[in-house]
Amino acid sequence: MGVHGRRCRGRGRRGGHAVAVHRGTRGVRAIRLFFALWLPEELREGLWRSLAPLRSARRGVRWVPPERFHITLRFMGDTSRAAVSRLTGAADTLASQAPFPLHFTRTGVFPSRGAPRVHWVGVTTAPLVQLRGLLDAALAREGIAPESRAFKPHLTVGRVRHGRAPRESDRHALNGAESRLETDGFTVDAVHLVRSELFPGGPRYANIHTVALTGHRE
Repeated sequence: MGVHGRRCRGRGRRGGHAVAVHRGTRGVRAIRLFFALWLPEELREGLWRSLAPLRSARRGVRWVPPERFHITLRFMGDTSRAAVSRLTGAADTLASQAPFPLHFTRTGVFPSRGAPRVHWVGVTTAPLVQLRGLLDAALAREGIAPESRAFKPHLTVGRVRHGRAPRESDRHALNGAESRLETDGFTVDAVHLVRSELFPGGPRYANIHTVALTGHRE
């Protein structure tokens, strides 16, 4: 899988399972899709190393391997093959946008209160929110309704295994690892439409369409 993105200097502080793919109307096989930003390989490895204190202290978490690190711009879910061209057409409208820098900010969990289920690394939100808005508008012109939930840009790095509530020491580890995470940012210069297939060992991803951001900053 190709990964697009250029490193940019900057410091941020802190830090499947098998399912049956359903068949749509008229027996058309659906595919699971999402729009994503891929991190450069060197940055993925550096971020993985920076998360080592958290990974060693936090038990009962299934950590996402660095080769799967990505930022979801919008999850589309099971999509009929006939509708894929509408998604790629919407994505193509983003080509006129200029590349922009993105930086990691902090670590956190979802939900913010109670037992955490997801561990994430935050990113600078303004440029991503703008890009997501443009994508939503393009998808709406293709007759695809917007998501009902708010967009919260983040990089998922771990998921808590079912029934594994965090211990008090784990919560202290979260706070400690947060201050130790320092890593570079990167330049977002492409948006990818990605196919996801779920397997017992975890999802497998494949780009099916890539749009380079070729515009110029004013």
